[in-house]
Amino acid sequence: MRWDDIHVAAVGTWLPEPVSAADAVRDGRYTRERYETFGYESVLRTAELAPPDMAVHAAGSALKRSGVDPEEFSLLIHGSLWFQGLDIWPTASYIAQRTVGRHVPALDVQQRCNVGVSGMELAAAHLTSGLRGGRAVMLTTADRWSGPGVNRWALHDMSVYGDGGTAVVVTRGGGFARLLATATAADNSLEGLARGDEPFRTASAAAATPVDLTLRSHAYISAGDDSEITMRIARTMIRAKKEALADAGLTTADLAKIVTPATGRRKGDHQLHHMLGVTEQQTTWDYGRTTGHVGAGDWAAGLAHLVETRAVAPGDKVMLFGGGAGYTCTVAVLEISEVPQW
Repeated sequence: MRWDDIHVAAVGTWLPEPVSAADAVRDGRYTRERYETFGYESVLRTAELAPPDMAVHAAGSALKRSGVDPEEFSLLIHGSLWFQGLDIWPTASYIAQRTVGRHVPALDVQQRCNVGVSGMELAAAHLTSGLRGGRAVMLTTADRWSGPGVNRWALHDMSVYGDGGTAVVVTRGGGFARLLATATAADNSLEGLARGDEPFRTASAAAATPVDLTLRSHAYISAGDDSEITMRIARTMIRAKKEALADAGLTTADLAKIVTPATGRRKGDHQLHHMLGVTEQQTTWDYGRTTGHVGAGDWAAGLAHLVETRAVAPGDKVMLFGGGAGYTCTVAVLEISEVPQW
């Protein structure tokens, strides 16, 4: 989908201090095999702030940076992967009340990691529709990977998870980056990678038995063809990339930077940047290897990092390459209008 007059006005983050991955190996929390394969240097970790408050801090920063009046917001979207502090509770409403106001509709949107990019597509569609007026949408994400329900170092066979909150202000009428196009591709037959062969329960078992996404994915893969599953994921990714670039009127060669998920390296020489047809230096992996996989927040954090380090310039085309269990992949293409002084 090609967008007209949709912009990113600001990005904000609340990110804790990193802890060393090498130290985790020495302490026995992280296996040497995973350490040497994934390539993480550190991950972000906090024991102090709950995810909703991380999102509030990030949204407050984004709001200040954007210069948009809270009265101009018509929607807040919050995405997360893990426990937000309470069961059966509207996290998004808590965040909205403390940032854009009590009367702004607030939605908790669960699309796993991909909501960090697909939320931008939802925001653009909302603003284009003119529903409820207003010219801005706040998109937040937040997660804290604390025990006993999860073990950040061994939760998934492709990632180590980092804590943090992020926020993006999407607007009509101007911003530091223009949203040129987005595309979402899906293959819902792959949801079993996150379910495995576990039975449905009447209540969460995470408090007693930590979630193990590695076991789930292996159970799903063992029932099928591993290489065929990998190809289905890759086809979904490439379909979204091709559609977004086509709608933006661009090619891969036009891209200056690609914000990729901080999901670690793979065994062997073939890495994500090879599939995308770009160099690793064009991606945000050097940054992501210091944060860990911040759930749905990788893309806002990566974009903020590019701006804050002045790694982009006006006119640069930047791709946000998202993906999440389900399987869905959303790609957003931005053109940098200016590099703000944050």
